[in-house]
Amino acid sequence: MQTKTILQTIIEDEGSRVYPLFKQYCVKKEQGLRKDALKVLQTFVEEMKGNEFAARRSFVAWLFEKIERFEDCHHLLVYPLIIGVIHPVLQEWESVDPMDVRPYRWQGLFVHQGEGLPYLLKALEIGGSKEQRVIVQICETYLSALWYSFHHIHEDLYLSTYEKDQERIQSIEDVMMLIENKRIRINVEKQAVYYHQLLTDWKEFQQTETRGFMKWCAERKKPYEWVEAFYYHQ
Repeated sequence: MQTKTILQTIIEDEGSRVYPLFKQYCVKKEQGLRKDALKVLQTFVEEMKGNEFAARRSFVAWLFEKIERFEDCHHLLVYPLIIGVIHPVLQEWESVDPMDVRPYRWQGLFVHQGEGLPYLLKALEIGGSKEQRVIVQICETYLSALWYSFHHIHEDLYLSTYEKDQERIQSIEDVMMLIENKRIRINVEKQAVYYHQLLTDWKEFQQTETRGFMKWCAERKKPYEWVEAFYYHQ
C-alpha cells in the first residue's frame, strides 16, 4: 500500500479548509507547478502576517503536528514560509509561553538553520525524557561534530580541540541513557566509545609524534577501519 506524502495529507486534511491559500499551495506543489505554488505561498504569507498572534500560532501548531509524522517535511518547510510565518511565531511563542516545549522542539528539529542544539537542549530541559526525538537528535548533533573533528585523522589532520571533543563525548554520555529505543541507544553508545578511544589514542600519539598516526595505530593493531585497510595492504 502506497503511503501518502505530507502534501497529500495536508490537502485531504479537514483543517486545511481554514487555510485555503495554503491548501492551494500544496495542490500546485503536488502537481509539480513550482512557480505557481510559490506565488500562492507568497500571498498566503502576506495574509498571515496581518493576522493576530493566536491565529498564526494555530496555523503553526496545526502544520507541525503533521510535519512531526513525516520524513518528507522539506517539501513544506520552504524559506518564504519559515522566514515570513514560522520563525516569528515560534520566537513570540517562546516569550509568551516559555514553558511550552513545542517551539523549542520544532526549531531544534526542523527550522534551526544549522543552529539547532540550543533549542534541543532547552526542549530537553523543559520536556525531559518524554522528548525522545529531541534526545536522539542531541546525540546525533554531537556525533556529527565529532565525525567532522576526526574525518581527516588518518592524514594526521585533527580539526578540533581535545577539550571541545571531550565535552561533546561527555554530553552524549549524559543524555544517551534516556534513549528508550534499545537499538538506537546501543548504536549511540558504540559511537561514543569509538570517539573516546580515538581521542585517547590521538592524544597519546601526539605526545611523541607529529606524523604517521595511521602507521602508529596499525603497529598497535588498533581496530579502526581505515587502519585495517592500511595494515593489510602493506
